[in-house]
Amino acid sequence: MSAAFLLLLLDLALVVGAAIFLLLVVLQRGRLGTNLGLALLLIILAATVWYTAVRTPPPHP
Repeated sequence: MSAAFLLLLLDLALVVGAAIFLLLVVLQRGRLGTNLGLALLLIILAATVWYTAVRTPPPHP
């Protein structure tokens, strides 16, 4: 497995986790501001991991 593939798997896990957390935040009542900020931070982290995985050049044989 290459490093780019591992980054893509990590990105997929982050996106799924962030989407589930964001859904829970929207449906839950209570501390909306703090949890919404954390959900947005997870989405930004997933976007940066995706950008790093896409930007990484393939290894030369």
